[in-house]
Amino acid sequence: MFDEVMVYFHGFPDMSVHPTKVDFASRVAAKLAEFWVNKQQDKKFAFLTFNFGGIPGSDNELHFTDKKISMEVEDMVVVCKYIRSHLLGGKGKIHATGLSTGAILGALLRDKQVSDTITVIAGLLDMTKGVHFDFNKLQLEQCATQGWCWKEFYLEDGCPLPKNVELSLDGSHPTSELTDTTAPSKIYVRLDKRYVDEYYDGSLDILKAVSGPGLPPLLVIHGDADTDVPYSNGEELFAAAAEPKTFVAIPKANHLLSNSKHMKKALRAIGEHVATVH
Repeated sequence: MFDEVMVYFHGFPDMSVHPTKVDFASRVAAKLAEFWVNKQQDKKFAFLTFNFGGIPGSDNELHFTDKKISMEVEDMVVVCKYIRSHLLGGKGKIHATGLSTGAILGALLRDKQVSDTITVIAGLLDMTKGVHFDFNKLQLEQCATQGWCWKEFYLEDGCPLPKNVELSLDGSHPTSELTDTTAPSKIYVRLDKRYVDEYYDGSLDILKAVSGPGLPPLLVIHGDADTDVPYSNGEELFAAAAEPKTFVAIPKANHLLSNSKHMKKALRAIGEHVATVH
């Protein structure tokens, strides 16, 4: 049993771990894990991450085409409850961290009473803005006219193709010629409009999730040079959130905290944040 477990939620379209190898598929997940398990303390720490439903090679039940964010919320809650019941001692702590779409999920987790701290990196408050960060004009037009779009996805080396779904090489025309061995790193996969609809229908209410009473401590981290989810979105999320909360701005940092100095600043902030509940 462990004293503290950190769980990481990946973005979209992305994955945390390689579907067929024992390896991280995300630099952020790898850096978090290294930071977390190397903490020089007398407690037992564990790091856990996973791929959400529908990720190629990781799920034999849910097709990528049928993915929805609400399903990822369900995945996330189930994983946290599993950690609590199977990996933690009686007073053990869960620390949830999410990046980008994973930050949306982390914010939505705040009122679920399953995590002791929440960290969101490059998050947002307004889902109707978020849809334009995840989908371009052509993809939204495809959803409006045909009920689905071609969504880009990036395959790790050796990652199998999505099964039982339509694929494209250019985001406009289907192809049936791809195999696991010939697929390029970037492909397009058919994604149903239901995924996009959830940005608009009010079911993913971040404001409600972060603003109530008695919530776990929230850390909002945002790079001021983020062009994928602009900095103002992090400010909006922080302003709407109830205490206890902390905001850490990282000057010149991009969406993925690609500069090692920016990553180290984020990791230091996370370390200070989780220490508040010891």
